[in-house]
Amino acid sequence: MRSIRGRLTFAYAIVLGVTLLIFAAVLLIASRDAAERALRARVENIAELASGLLQQSRAAGLPIMVAPDSMSEELSALTRRLLAGLPGYLLVTDSSRVLYASAAVERLTTKDQLTLTRAVIRELSPRHPGGIVALDSARIFVLANFETPTARMPIFRIVAGETAETLDITRLDTFAPIVIALPVLFLFSVLLAWGMAGTSLQPIDRLIGDLEAIQDGRSLHRRLPVETDENELDRLAGTINAMIARLEGSFAALRRFTADASHELKTPLTVLRADIERAMQSPRVGFDQLPALEEALAETTRMADLVESLLTLARADEGRFDIHRELVDLGPLVEDVHETAAMLGEASGARVELTALAPVTVLGDPIRLRQLFLNLVTNALKYTPAGGVVGIRLERRGDRALFAVQDTGQGIAAADLPFIFDRFWRADRARSRGGERGGFGLGLAIAQWIAHAHGGNIGVASRLGRGSTFTVTLPVAAVPPEAAPA
Repeated sequence: MRSIRGRLTFAYAIVLGVTLLIFAAVLLIASRDAAERALRARVENIAELASGLLQQSRAAGLPIMVAPDSMSEELSALTRRLLAGLPGYLLVTDSSRVLYASAAVERLTTKDQLTLTRAVIRELSPRHPGGIVALDSARIFVLANFETPTARMPIFRIVAGETAETLDITRLDTFAPIVIALPVLFLFSVLLAWGMAGTSLQPIDRLIGDLEAIQDGRSLHRRLPVETDENELDRLAGTINAMIARLEGSFAALRRFTADASHELKTPLTVLRADIERAMQSPRVGFDQLPALEEALAETTRMADLVESLLTLARADEGRFDIHRELVDLGPLVEDVHETAAMLGEASGARVELTALAPVTVLGDPIRLRQLFLNLVTNALKYTPAGGVVGIRLERRGDRALFAVQDTGQGIAAADLPFIFDRFWRADRARSRGGERGGFGLGLAIAQWIAHAHGGNIGVASRLGRGSTFTVTLPVAAVPPEAAPA
Protein backbone atom coordinates (compact mmCIF):
# COMPACT_ATOMS: atom_id res chain seq x y z
CA MET A 1 0.00 0.00 0.00
CA ARG A 2 3.01 2.29 -0.32
CA SER A 3 2.38 3.22 -3.94
CA ILE A 4 0.33 6.26 -4.87
CA ARG A 5 -2.03 4.01 -6.80
CA GLY A 6 -2.61 1.85 -3.74
CA ARG A 7 -3.09 4.80 -1.42
CA LEU A 8 -5.55 6.47 -3.80
CA THR A 9 -7.53 3.26 -4.19
CA PHE A 10 -7.53 2.68 -0.43
CA ALA A 11 -8.74 6.22 0.26
CA TYR A 12 -11.43 5.86 -2.40
CA ALA A 13 -12.51 2.53 -0.90
CA ILE A 14 -12.87 4.09 2.56
CA VAL A 15 -14.88 7.05 1.27
CA LEU A 16 -17.03 4.80 -0.91
CA GLY A 17 -17.59 2.33 1.93
CA VAL A 18 -18.69 5.06 4.34
CA THR A 19 -20.93 6.59 1.66
CA LEU A 20 -22.57 3.25 0.86
CA LEU A 21 -23.13 2.52 4.56
CA ILE A 22 -24.76 5.91 5.09
CA PHE A 23 -26.87 5.41 1.96
CA ALA A 24 -27.91 1.94 3.14
CA ALA A 25 -28.78 3.26 6.60
CA VAL A 26 -30.89 6.09 5.15
CA LEU A 27 -32.62 3.69 2.76
CA LEU A 28 -33.38 1.18 5.52
CA ILE A 29 -34.68 3.90 7.83
CA ALA A 30 -36.91 5.23 5.05
CA SER A 31 -38.13 1.69 4.29
CA ARG A 32 -38.86 1.07 7.95
CA ASP A 33 -40.78 4.34 8.22
CA ALA A 34 -42.79 3.40 5.16
CA ALA A 35 -43.50 -0.06 6.61
CA GLU A 36 -44.52 1.48 9.91
CA ARG A 37 -46.89 3.89 8.19
CA ALA A 38 -48.39 1.04 6.21
CA LEU A 39 -48.78 -1.04 9.39
CA ARG A 40 -50.40 1.89 11.21
CA ALA A 41 -52.78 2.42 8.31
CA ARG A 42 -53.83 -1.23 8.30
CA VAL A 43 -54.37 -1.31 12.06
CA GLU A 44 -56.24 1.98 11.96
CA ASN A 45 -58.51 0.63 9.22
CA ILE A 46 -59.26 -2.47 11.30
CA ALA A 47 -60.06 -0.34 14.36
CA GLU A 48 -62.31 1.97 12.35
CA LEU A 49 -64.01 -1.00 10.70
CA ALA A 50 -64.72 -2.54 14.09
CA SER A 51 -66.03 0.78 15.37
CA GLY A 52 -68.20 1.13 12.25
CA LEU A 53 -69.67 -2.35 12.75
CA LEU A 54 -70.63 -1.49 16.30
CA GLN A 55 -72.11 1.85 15.21
CA GLN A 56 -74.14 0.20 12.44
CA SER A 57 -75.37 -2.52 14.78
CA ARG A 58 -76.52 0.09 17.26
CA ALA A 59 -78.19 2.15 14.52
CA ALA A 60 -80.03 -0.97 13.29
CA GLY A 61 -81.33 -1.65 16.79
CA LEU A 62 -79.37 -4.88 17.17
CA PRO A 63 -78.41 -5.86 20.70
CA ILE A 64 -74.78 -4.97 21.37
CA MET A 65 -74.51 -5.51 25.12
CA VAL A 66 -76.08 -8.20 27.30
CA ALA A 67 -76.33 -8.35 31.10
CA PRO A 68 -76.05 -4.59 31.41
CA ASP A 69 -75.22 -4.80 35.10
CA SER A 70 -71.84 -3.41 35.73
CA MET A 71 -70.41 -6.70 36.95
CA SER A 72 -71.11 -8.94 33.95
CA GLU A 73 -71.78 -6.88 30.87
CA GLU A 74 -70.30 -8.19 27.62
CA LEU A 75 -70.86 -8.01 23.89
CA SER A 76 -73.75 -9.96 22.48
CA ALA A 77 -73.15 -13.11 20.44
CA LEU A 78 -74.22 -11.33 17.23
CA THR A 79 -71.72 -8.56 17.82
CA ARG A 80 -68.99 -11.12 18.50
CA ARG A 81 -69.74 -12.90 15.24
CA LEU A 82 -69.46 -9.61 13.35
CA LEU A 83 -66.12 -8.73 14.95
CA ALA A 84 -64.74 -12.25 14.51
CA GLY A 85 -64.48 -11.69 10.77
CA LEU A 86 -61.89 -8.94 11.22
CA PRO A 87 -58.20 -9.92 10.93
CA GLY A 88 -55.40 -9.45 13.45
CA TYR A 89 -55.54 -8.76 17.15
CA LEU A 90 -58.77 -7.05 18.33
CA LEU A 91 -59.86 -6.00 21.82
CA VAL A 92 -62.97 -4.19 22.97
CA THR A 93 -62.66 -2.77 26.51
CA ASP A 94 -64.15 -0.32 28.87
CA SER A 95 -62.08 1.52 31.43
CA SER A 96 -60.99 -1.61 33.29
CA ARG A 97 -62.26 -4.79 31.59
CA VAL A 98 -61.93 -6.67 28.34
CA LEU A 99 -65.35 -7.06 26.78
CA TYR A 100 -64.15 -8.89 23.67
CA ALA A 101 -60.91 -10.57 22.55
CA SER A 102 -60.36 -11.94 19.07
CA ALA A 103 -59.14 -15.45 18.35
CA ALA A 104 -55.59 -14.17 17.76
CA VAL A 105 -55.54 -12.68 21.26
CA GLU A 106 -56.95 -15.86 22.81
CA ARG A 107 -54.18 -17.90 21.20
CA LEU A 108 -51.61 -15.97 23.22
CA THR A 109 -50.34 -17.36 26.48
CA THR A 110 -52.01 -16.24 29.68
CA LYS A 111 -48.99 -14.10 30.55
CA ASP A 112 -48.98 -12.43 27.14
CA GLN A 113 -52.73 -11.81 27.32
CA LEU A 114 -52.29 -10.15 30.70
CA THR A 115 -49.40 -8.03 29.44
CA LEU A 116 -51.38 -6.95 26.39
CA THR A 117 -54.51 -6.15 28.42
CA ARG A 118 -52.59 -4.06 30.94
CA ALA A 119 -50.83 -2.14 28.19
CA VAL A 120 -54.09 -1.43 26.36
CA ILE A 121 -56.00 -0.29 29.43
CA ARG A 122 -53.25 1.59 31.28
CA GLU A 123 -50.99 3.04 28.62
CA LEU A 124 -53.22 3.96 25.68
CA SER A 125 -55.01 7.30 25.85
CA PRO A 126 -56.56 9.75 23.37
CA ARG A 127 -53.25 11.61 23.33
CA HIS A 128 -51.21 8.42 22.81
CA PRO A 129 -53.56 6.02 21.07
CA GLY A 130 -50.94 3.64 19.64
CA GLY A 131 -47.63 1.89 20.25
CA ILE A 132 -45.72 -1.35 20.25
CA VAL A 133 -46.32 -3.89 23.01
CA ALA A 134 -43.47 -6.36 23.58
CA LEU A 135 -44.74 -9.81 24.51
CA ASP A 136 -42.76 -12.96 25.14
CA SER A 137 -43.95 -14.54 21.92
CA ALA A 138 -44.22 -11.50 19.66
CA ARG A 139 -44.11 -7.75 19.29
CA ILE A 140 -47.54 -6.24 18.49
CA PHE A 141 -48.37 -2.79 17.19
CA VAL A 142 -51.73 -1.68 18.71
CA LEU A 143 -53.93 1.32 18.00
CA ALA A 144 -57.01 2.36 20.01
CA ASN A 145 -60.15 3.99 18.67
CA PHE A 146 -61.86 5.77 21.56
CA GLU A 147 -65.67 5.96 21.54
CA THR A 148 -67.94 8.24 23.55
CA PRO A 149 -69.81 6.01 26.05
CA THR A 150 -73.65 6.07 26.14
CA ALA A 151 -76.28 4.38 28.18
CA ARG A 152 -76.85 1.77 25.49
CA MET A 153 -73.16 1.32 24.71
CA PRO A 154 -70.78 2.07 27.56
CA ILE A 155 -67.81 0.98 25.42
CA PHE A 156 -65.16 3.65 25.03
CA ARG A 157 -62.20 1.97 23.31
CA ILE A 158 -61.71 -0.46 20.46
CA VAL A 159 -58.11 -1.69 20.08
CA ALA A 160 -56.77 -3.30 16.91
CA GLY A 161 -53.27 -4.68 16.41
CA GLU A 162 -50.92 -6.53 14.09
CA THR A 163 -47.54 -8.14 14.60
CA ALA A 164 -44.66 -5.67 14.42
CA GLU A 165 -42.15 -8.25 13.24
CA THR A 166 -42.42 -6.79 9.74
CA LEU A 167 -40.69 -3.68 11.10
CA ASP A 168 -37.47 -5.61 11.79
CA ILE A 169 -34.60 -4.48 9.57
CA THR A 170 -33.97 -7.99 8.29
CA ARG A 171 -37.58 -8.37 7.16
CA LEU A 172 -37.80 -5.18 5.16
CA ASP A 173 -38.20 -5.57 1.41
CA THR A 174 -35.08 -3.50 0.77
CA PHE A 175 -32.81 -5.41 3.18
CA ALA A 176 -31.93 -8.35 0.92
CA PRO A 177 -31.22 -6.21 -2.17
CA ILE A 178 -29.02 -3.91 -0.11
CA VAL A 179 -27.05 -6.77 1.47
CA ILE A 180 -26.47 -8.35 -1.94
CA ALA A 181 -25.97 -5.26 -4.07
CA LEU A 182 -23.77 -3.14 -1.78
CA PRO A 183 -20.76 -5.55 -1.53
CA VAL A 184 -20.92 -6.23 -5.27
CA LEU A 185 -21.12 -2.51 -6.01
CA PHE A 186 -18.31 -1.79 -3.56
CA LEU A 187 -15.99 -4.44 -5.03
CA PHE A 188 -16.74 -3.42 -8.60
CA SER A 189 -16.16 0.26 -7.79
CA VAL A 190 -12.85 -0.46 -6.01
CA LEU A 191 -11.58 -2.55 -8.93
CA LEU A 192 -12.68 0.17 -11.32
CA ALA A 193 -10.93 2.78 -9.17
CA TRP A 194 -7.76 0.65 -9.16
CA GLY A 195 -7.82 0.46 -12.93
CA MET A 196 -8.57 4.16 -13.37
CA ALA A 197 -5.84 5.09 -10.90
CA GLY A 198 -3.38 2.96 -12.84
CA THR A 199 -4.42 4.60 -16.09
CA SER A 200 -4.15 8.06 -14.56
CA LEU A 201 -0.71 7.30 -13.11
CA GLN A 202 0.74 5.83 -16.30
CA PRO A 203 2.36 9.19 -17.17
CA ILE A 204 4.13 9.06 -13.81
CA ASP A 205 5.36 5.53 -14.53
CA ARG A 206 6.68 6.68 -17.90
CA LEU A 207 8.30 9.66 -16.20
CA ILE A 208 10.00 7.35 -13.69
CA GLY A 209 11.19 5.08 -16.49
CA ASP A 210 12.64 8.00 -18.42
CA LEU A 211 14.36 9.32 -15.31
CA GLU A 212 15.83 5.90 -14.52
CA ALA A 213 17.21 5.76 -18.06
CA ILE A 214 19.03 9.07 -17.66
CA GLN A 215 19.96 8.95 -13.98
CA ASP A 216 23.61 8.15 -14.68
CA GLY A 217 26.03 10.83 -15.80
CA ARG A 218 26.38 9.40 -19.33
CA SER A 219 22.76 9.92 -20.42
CA LEU A 220 22.21 13.52 -19.43
CA HIS A 221 21.74 14.47 -23.07
CA ARG A 222 18.29 12.87 -22.98
CA ARG A 223 15.20 14.84 -21.99
CA LEU A 224 11.77 14.01 -20.67
CA PRO A 225 8.92 14.36 -23.18
CA VAL A 226 6.71 17.41 -22.61
CA GLU A 227 3.46 17.47 -24.59
CA THR A 228 1.93 20.59 -23.07
CA ASP A 229 2.32 22.75 -20.00
CA GLU A 230 -1.35 22.63 -19.04
CA ASN A 231 -1.05 19.87 -16.43
CA GLU A 232 1.13 19.29 -13.39
CA LEU A 233 3.11 16.37 -14.80
CA ASP A 234 4.20 18.28 -17.88
CA ARG A 235 5.24 21.23 -15.75
CA LEU A 236 7.20 18.85 -13.52
CA ALA A 237 8.86 17.31 -16.59
CA GLY A 238 9.82 20.77 -17.83
CA THR A 239 11.36 21.64 -14.46
CA ILE A 240 13.30 18.37 -14.40
CA ASN A 241 14.53 18.99 -17.96
CA ALA A 242 15.87 22.37 -16.90
CA MET A 243 17.65 20.77 -13.95
CA ILE A 244 19.09 18.02 -16.18
CA ALA A 245 20.37 20.64 -18.60
CA ARG A 246 22.23 22.39 -15.80
CA LEU A 247 23.61 19.06 -14.56
CA GLU A 248 24.68 18.14 -18.09
CA GLY A 249 26.60 21.37 -18.38
CA SER A 250 28.28 20.81 -15.02
CA PHE A 251 29.19 17.19 -15.82
CA ALA A 252 30.47 18.13 -19.25
CA ALA A 253 32.64 20.89 -17.82
CA LEU A 254 34.00 18.53 -15.17
CA ARG A 255 34.77 15.82 -17.74
CA ARG A 256 36.45 18.28 -20.06
CA PHE A 257 38.53 19.59 -17.20
CA THR A 258 39.52 16.06 -16.10
CA ALA A 259 40.36 14.97 -19.65
CA ASP A 260 42.25 18.17 -20.49
CA ALA A 261 44.14 18.20 -17.20
CA SER A 262 45.07 14.54 -17.54
CA HIS A 263 46.18 15.03 -21.11
CA GLU A 264 48.24 18.09 -20.25
CA LEU A 265 49.87 16.31 -17.31
CA LYS A 266 51.00 13.31 -19.32
CA THR A 267 53.77 15.13 -21.21
CA PRO A 268 55.47 16.85 -18.23
CA LEU A 269 55.27 13.64 -16.20
CA THR A 270 56.86 11.69 -19.03
CA VAL A 271 59.64 14.27 -19.32
CA LEU A 272 60.10 14.29 -15.55
CA ARG A 273 60.33 10.52 -15.44
CA ALA A 274 62.90 10.46 -18.24
CA ASP A 275 64.98 13.15 -16.49
CA ILE A 276 64.97 11.22 -13.23
CA GLU A 277 66.00 8.01 -14.98
CA ARG A 278 68.88 9.84 -16.73
CA ALA A 279 69.93 11.40 -13.46
CA MET A 280 70.03 8.01 -11.78
CA GLN A 281 72.27 6.67 -14.56
CA SER A 282 74.65 9.64 -14.42
CA PRO A 283 78.09 8.82 -12.92
CA ARG A 284 78.11 12.18 -11.15
CA VAL A 285 75.22 11.14 -8.85
CA GLY A 286 76.39 9.98 -5.47
CA PHE A 287 75.10 6.90 -3.71
CA ASP A 288 73.49 9.03 -1.02
CA GLN A 289 71.32 10.71 -3.68
CA LEU A 290 70.01 7.49 -5.23
CA PRO A 291 67.32 6.78 -2.58
CA ALA A 292 65.82 10.22 -3.11
CA LEU A 293 65.84 9.76 -6.88
CA GLU A 294 64.29 6.30 -6.57
CA GLU A 295 61.54 7.73 -4.36
CA ALA A 296 60.94 10.54 -6.87
CA LEU A 297 60.81 8.03 -9.74
CA ALA A 298 58.29 5.87 -7.85
CA GLU A 299 56.06 8.86 -7.10
CA THR A 300 56.32 10.06 -10.70
CA THR A 301 55.34 6.60 -11.94
CA ARG A 302 52.38 6.53 -9.57
CA MET A 303 51.33 9.99 -10.70
CA ALA A 304 51.57 8.93 -14.34
CA ASP A 305 49.41 5.88 -13.60
CA LEU A 306 46.86 8.13 -11.89
CA VAL A 307 46.78 10.51 -14.84
CA GLU A 308 46.39 7.60 -17.26
CA SER A 309 43.48 6.19 -15.19
CA LEU A 310 41.79 9.58 -15.02
CA LEU A 311 42.17 10.03 -18.75
CA THR A 312 40.71 6.59 -19.39
CA LEU A 313 37.64 7.27 -17.23
CA ALA A 314 37.16 10.76 -18.67
CA ARG A 315 37.22 9.42 -22.22
CA ALA A 316 34.88 6.61 -21.22
CA ASP A 317 32.41 9.09 -19.70
CA GLU A 318 32.42 11.15 -22.86
CA GLY A 319 31.96 8.08 -25.04
CA ARG A 320 35.25 8.73 -26.84
CA PHE A 321 36.86 5.47 -25.80
CA ASP A 322 36.23 2.88 -28.47
CA ILE A 323 36.04 -0.81 -27.63
CA HIS A 324 37.60 -2.88 -30.41
CA ARG A 325 35.40 -5.97 -30.38
CA GLU A 326 36.48 -9.34 -31.63
CA LEU A 327 35.96 -12.97 -30.68
CA VAL A 328 38.11 -13.57 -27.59
CA ASP A 329 38.83 -17.00 -26.12
CA LEU A 330 39.01 -16.22 -22.42
CA GLY A 331 40.95 -19.38 -21.56
CA PRO A 332 44.38 -18.24 -22.79
CA LEU A 333 43.66 -14.72 -21.57
CA VAL A 334 42.95 -15.94 -18.03
CA GLU A 335 46.04 -18.18 -18.12
CA ASP A 336 48.16 -15.15 -19.03
CA VAL A 337 46.59 -13.16 -16.17
CA HIS A 338 47.31 -16.07 -13.82
CA GLU A 339 50.98 -16.15 -14.79
CA THR A 340 51.33 -12.41 -14.25
CA ALA A 341 49.47 -12.60 -10.93
CA ALA A 342 51.67 -15.52 -9.79
CA MET A 343 54.78 -13.40 -10.28
CA LEU A 344 53.17 -10.50 -8.37
CA GLY A 345 52.14 -12.91 -5.63
CA GLU A 346 55.72 -14.13 -5.16
CA ALA A 347 56.77 -10.61 -4.26
CA SER A 348 54.01 -10.28 -1.65
CA GLY A 349 54.19 -13.81 -0.30
CA ALA A 350 50.70 -14.80 -1.49
CA ARG A 351 49.89 -17.85 -3.60
CA VAL A 352 47.77 -17.48 -6.75
CA GLU A 353 45.82 -20.55 -7.88
CA LEU A 354 43.85 -21.21 -11.07
CA THR A 355 41.03 -23.43 -9.78
CA ALA A 356 38.84 -23.69 -12.90
CA LEU A 357 39.32 -22.92 -16.57
CA ALA A 358 36.39 -23.54 -18.92
CA PRO A 359 36.49 -22.88 -22.69
CA VAL A 360 34.47 -19.69 -23.10
CA THR A 361 34.39 -17.23 -26.00
CA VAL A 362 33.10 -13.66 -25.72
CA LEU A 363 32.89 -10.68 -28.03
CA GLY A 364 35.12 -7.95 -26.68
CA ASP A 365 38.41 -6.10 -26.53
CA PRO A 366 41.17 -8.48 -25.32
CA ILE A 367 43.33 -5.64 -24.04
CA ARG A 368 40.52 -4.17 -21.94
CA LEU A 369 39.39 -7.59 -20.72
CA ARG A 370 42.93 -8.37 -19.59
CA GLN A 371 43.00 -5.01 -17.81
CA LEU A 372 39.69 -5.86 -16.12
CA PHE A 373 40.88 -9.27 -14.89
CA LEU A 374 44.31 -8.03 -13.85
CA ASN A 375 42.82 -5.12 -11.90
CA LEU A 376 40.72 -7.53 -9.85
CA VAL A 377 43.66 -9.88 -9.21
CA THR A 378 46.07 -7.12 -8.19
CA ASN A 379 43.38 -5.66 -5.93
CA ALA A 380 42.99 -9.08 -4.27
CA LEU A 381 46.78 -9.41 -3.82
CA LYS A 382 46.93 -5.93 -2.30
CA TYR A 383 44.68 -6.96 0.59
CA THR A 384 45.82 -10.59 1.01
CA PRO A 385 48.45 -11.08 3.72
CA ALA A 386 51.60 -13.11 3.24
CA GLY A 387 50.79 -16.81 3.17
CA GLY A 388 47.29 -16.16 1.86
CA VAL A 389 45.71 -17.58 -1.26
CA VAL A 390 44.08 -15.85 -4.23
CA GLY A 391 41.92 -18.14 -6.35
CA ILE A 392 41.02 -17.50 -9.99
CA ARG A 393 38.38 -19.42 -11.88
CA LEU A 394 36.67 -19.16 -15.26
CA GLU A 395 33.34 -20.93 -15.76
CA ARG A 396 30.43 -20.97 -18.15
CA ARG A 397 26.90 -20.78 -16.79
CA GLY A 398 24.30 -20.92 -19.49
CA ASP A 399 24.84 -18.01 -21.86
CA ARG A 400 27.11 -16.16 -19.42
CA ALA A 401 30.85 -16.38 -18.83
CA LEU A 402 31.84 -16.08 -15.16
CA PHE A 403 35.28 -14.90 -14.02
CA ALA A 404 35.80 -14.87 -10.26
CA VAL A 405 38.66 -13.80 -8.01
CA GLN A 406 38.54 -15.02 -4.41
CA ASP A 407 41.05 -14.00 -1.73
CA THR A 408 41.66 -14.91 1.90
CA GLY A 409 42.29 -11.35 3.00
CA GLN A 410 40.63 -9.37 5.76
CA GLY A 411 37.46 -8.74 3.76
CA ILE A 412 35.34 -5.63 3.42
CA ALA A 413 32.85 -4.29 5.94
CA ALA A 414 29.20 -4.48 4.92
CA ALA A 415 28.91 -0.70 5.27
CA ASP A 416 31.70 -0.23 2.71
CA LEU A 417 30.42 -2.62 0.04
CA PRO A 418 28.08 -0.12 -1.70
CA PHE A 419 31.00 2.30 -2.27
CA ILE A 420 33.88 0.12 -3.45
CA PHE A 421 33.27 0.91 -7.15
CA ASP A 422 33.14 4.66 -6.53
CA ARG A 423 36.04 6.68 -7.86
CA PHE A 424 38.80 7.58 -5.41
CA TRP A 425 37.11 5.53 -2.73
CA ARG A 426 39.42 3.37 -0.67
CA ALA A 427 38.64 1.08 2.24
CA ASP A 428 40.04 1.72 5.67
CA ARG A 429 43.82 1.90 5.58
CA ALA A 430 43.85 -0.71 8.36
CA ARG A 431 42.86 -3.28 5.73
CA SER A 432 46.10 -2.85 3.80
CA ARG A 433 49.17 -4.83 4.83
CA GLY A 434 51.09 -2.92 7.40
CA GLY A 435 49.66 0.38 6.21
CA GLU A 436 51.36 0.06 2.86
CA ARG A 437 50.69 2.62 0.21
CA GLY A 438 47.81 1.37 -1.89
CA GLY A 439 46.29 2.51 -5.16
CA PHE A 440 44.25 5.55 -5.98
CA GLY A 441 40.79 4.01 -5.74
CA LEU A 442 40.31 3.99 -9.51
CA GLY A 443 41.10 0.38 -10.40
CA LEU A 444 37.67 -1.02 -9.45
CA ALA A 445 35.93 1.93 -11.12
CA ILE A 446 37.79 1.15 -14.37
CA ALA A 447 36.99 -2.55 -13.96
CA GLN A 448 33.29 -1.75 -13.60
CA TRP A 449 33.35 0.46 -16.70
CA ILE A 450 35.02 -2.27 -18.77
CA ALA A 451 32.48 -4.87 -17.59
CA HIS A 452 29.54 -2.61 -18.43
CA ALA A 453 31.06 -1.68 -21.79
CA HIS A 454 31.07 -5.39 -22.67
CA GLY A 455 27.42 -5.85 -21.65
CA GLY A 456 28.36 -7.55 -18.40
CA ASN A 457 28.19 -6.95 -14.67
CA ILE A 458 30.59 -7.02 -11.76
CA GLY A 459 29.70 -7.83 -8.18
CA VAL A 460 31.35 -8.48 -4.84
CA ALA A 461 30.64 -10.63 -1.80
CA SER A 462 32.72 -10.10 1.31
CA ARG A 463 32.80 -10.48 5.07
CA LEU A 464 35.31 -9.08 7.51
CA GLY A 465 37.94 -11.66 8.37
CA ARG A 466 36.80 -14.10 5.66
CA GLY A 467 38.06 -12.54 2.46
CA SER A 468 36.29 -11.23 -0.63
CA THR A 469 35.04 -12.61 -3.93
CA PHE A 470 34.74 -10.42 -7.03
CA THR A 471 32.64 -11.89 -9.84
CA VAL A 472 32.43 -10.71 -13.45
CA THR A 473 29.73 -12.03 -15.79
CA LEU A 474 29.94 -11.46 -19.54
CA PRO A 475 27.61 -12.58 -22.35
CA VAL A 476 28.93 -15.57 -24.27
CA ALA A 477 29.44 -14.98 -27.99
CA ALA A 478 27.89 -17.19 -30.65
CA VAL A 479 30.89 -18.75 -32.37
CA PRO A 480 30.37 -19.54 -36.09
CA PRO A 481 31.33 -23.09 -37.14
CA GLU A 482 34.30 -21.93 -39.24
CA ALA A 483 35.72 -20.05 -36.23
CA ALA A 484 35.31 -22.89 -33.79
CA PRO A 485 38.53 -24.64 -32.69
CA ALA A 486 39.27 -27.96 -34.38
